Amino acid sequence: KKFEYLDHTADIKVHAWGDSNAEVFCNSALAMLGCITDLSSILEPEYDSIPREFTATGHDTLSLFYSFLDEILFLFHSELFITRRIQLIHSNFESPNFIVKARAYGEEFDMKRHSSGTEVKAVTFNCMRIFRNEIDAKIHAEFVLDI
Repeated sequence: KKFEYLDHTADIKVHAWGDSNAEVFCNSALAMLGCITDLSSILEPEYDSIPREFTATGHDTLSLFYSFLDEILFLFHSELFITRRIQLIHSNFESPNFIVKARAYGEEFDMKRHSSGTEVKAVTFNCMRIFRNEIDAKIHAEFVLDI
């Protein structure tokens, strides 16, 4: 697990990390979905999973990050799609073409098998940041989810 939940007065603040921007994006999305349900209850990606592909764009890294998380949340809200594995097929984290093409493997949320956690209404730009930590040399992301 490469994420944690931090104290926040009214919403959920997430801290995720990884060795690359791609890993941080994916770990952040899993952290967000981990608020909604127990990730371990989702089918293993190799078995009976339904892949969904999507594209996110932005004018800088933070807007791309926001767009990426928003696409994952949209898949849940529109199709009840949940995932525990996300693969970036193509990514460009540099100007002028900030883009991520991703494939998520998962299934439809089923109240009989998946626990119902916290409803995430939206991703916010509040306290959003992506940075490299000089101590562990990893890339970190922090953001707040509106619940």
